[in-house]
Amino acid sequence: MKNNTNSAEGIIKSSNDQLMNDEWHHHTGKTDIYVGLKRIDVWTALGWHDIKQRYRRSVLGPFWFTLSTMIMVGVLGFLYSTLLNQKITDYLPYLGIGLIIWQYISTCVNEGCVGFIASAYIVKQIRMPLTVHVARIACRNFIILLHSLPVVIVLMLFFGTYPTAEFLMVFPGLLILFLNSVWISLVLSMLCARYRDVLPIVGNVLQVAFFFTPIMWQKDLLKGREWAADFNPFYHLIELIRAPILGHPIEIESWVYSLILLVVGFVLSQILMIRFRERIPYWL
Repeated sequence: MKNNTNSAEGIIKSSNDQLMNDEWHHHTGKTDIYVGLKRIDVWTALGWHDIKQRYRRSVLGPFWFTLSTMIMVGVLGFLYSTLLNQKITDYLPYLGIGLIIWQYISTCVNEGCVGFIASAYIVKQIRMPLTVHVARIACRNFIILLHSLPVVIVLMLFFGTYPTAEFLMVFPGLLILFLNSVWISLVLSMLCARYRDVLPIVGNVLQVAFFFTPIMWQKDLLKGREWAADFNPFYHLIELIRAPILGHPIEIESWVYSLILLVVGFVLSQILMIRFRERIPYWL
């Protein structure tokens, strides 16, 4: 018989056995988010398990994602640096960081839409915080993000660009990015569990948002229409990571927008969780 610890169900059942307490098993919509996020050991174990299963028997494993991203960055970098009249040594790192962070955000959003649907068999059988399922999604994609970003930093070193003291601001930026991806996935998981038409709508919105977000182009090119980027939350989330890696200070607007987005997002998540937490298993 297969060892339970080799499956996601085994990890969850093992966690349930170790967490036999009122807080874990008798949570409500009011405490679901708090209890779920607090169990870092559970959703990190599940996220790491997903990574191992996804790239099982693969030589490069998750680095296939990094390799494909770098190929795209190389091709698009040489093309658009010429079209936009940008210096290649500056444009490639700018594009690379933007693409990596965008792929993290878009993957969390797309997978978040089916977060509860994909975990329906667990939701219906085991009493546990639903937030664990979306934190699992954010965690596994965050792991891929963390081993993709260093490749861009190595590329910068190759071009003779070295990190500055601003680089330290990457760490709080990554935390804010991660927490924002959690609440976004949580809200979309609830909406898509109830309304399945939300998934294709979100996919179309992401495709449009990519071209409206300063990833392949820079904000300065808008020439008087910078407000289009200033009101784009994706731009500010990307800048929290990209600016300090490139050695630039993070604009105060990016901090404000990202933190407001974080607070408002979790308040919305809490309201939806309180109202619909007990209905979700019946929607699946």
